[in-house]
Amino acid sequence: MDRPFVARALTMGRLWWENFKRTMRIIGDFQARIILTIMYAVLVLPMGLLLRPFLDPLHLRRPPQPASYWLDREPLDDTLEGARLQS
Repeated sequence: MDRPFVARALTMGRLWWENFKRTMRIIGDFQARIILTIMYAVLVLPMGLLLRPFLDPLHLRRPPQPASYWLDREPLDDTLEGARLQS
């Protein structure tokens, strides 16, 4: 016995929707890679190349002929109130 028209239409609609989602996921993944690659090439890479010679936030470069490699730190507040204020 043949299935009713509505049941066949729903089955076809589900198949179409699953194929549509699969196709859109492939297109979206490709599009995201392109957009993120362009954003990296336009924003991140030039900024890194421009700032690298001038900044050393991690202090990885050694100063010429240092007397010591010791880094001065501010003393810690080792009271109970100082411990409570830690985040």
